[in-house]
Order: sequence, then C-alpha cells, then structure tokens
Amino acid sequence: MIMKEITDITKKLKEKKKEIDQIKDDEEKLLFRFHEYCPEGSSKYNDIRRFYERITKKRRKPEKIEKEEVDEDDEEGEGEQDEEEEDPQEDEDEDPAISGLSQEDFKIDEIEKLRDERLQLYDQKEKIGMYITDLESQRRRMENREKSINVELKDTEEEIRDF
Repeated sequence: MIMKEITDITKKLKEKKKEIDQIKDDEEKLLFRFHEYCPEGSSKYNDIRRFYERITKKRRKPEKIEKEEVDEDDEEGEGEQDEEEEDPQEDEDEDPAISGLSQEDFKIDEIEKLRDERLQLYDQKEKIGMYITDLESQRRRMENREKSINVELKDTEEEIRDF
C-alpha cells in the first residue's frame, strides 16, 4: 500500500512538473509578444521591461480576500480592511518610467494585459510549487514509514526465528 502511494505521488509530481514546463513555455510566448510591442533596442526598453516583470500585490489580493472569507467567516472586518489597504496600491501601476510614454509608440495597454497574463501564470506556478512541496513531504513521510515498517518486519522475523 505504501509503495503504491509513493508511486502515485511520483506520478503526480511528474504531472505537476509538466504543468510548470507548460507555464514556462507560456511565459516565453508572452515575452515574445512583449518584444513585439517593445523591441529590445528601444530607448525605454529597460523601464518598460521592469514594469512588465514587476509582481504587484494588487492583482493577487482579491484571491487572498476570497480565501480569508472562506477560511475565517467569523472575522468579516478583516476582509474589509484589506480592501481599504488596496486603494493606495492602485497607484502602484502608474510607474513614473512609463507614465510619460505615448500609447502609440509602445502600446502600454497591451503590455499591461501581457503583464496581467504573466501574473496569472506566476500565481499558477506558485500554487503548483506549493502542491509539489506538499507531495514531496508526503513522499518522504511514506518512505520513512516504509523504512520503519521494514525494520519492524525484520525485528519480528528475528523474534519468530528465535522462538
């Protein structure tokens, strides 16, 4: 039974690693599309690239609030506090480096959409990473359990022989 569980966990790990590889491919495609909107040789490339790669808390907060509401129904006021704290972060999107750029030259709206897609991929990858960590710890527990059972079995067999 333990061997079967270890095998199942190993299969799940392989599946999740394939999912991460797919996410990495999707990120590369997004970066290619980013380069269509902002070529590497452009004068503001570094600033726009920083804007594109920045991980904002604002985009990820709604998910956190939903989780808190599900996990902590008794503390309704806490979710409201998070929403209030979000308002100052709305200005976080307005990066001074890109605020003065013309929409026609760099298609900032499209780059912002690409960034949102990238952040979604980042969140997926983060969730998968946590799942993989859990699976690996389960596998280690199962392997340790298997070792202890083998030791106990060996001891029991010796006792039977002695008897």
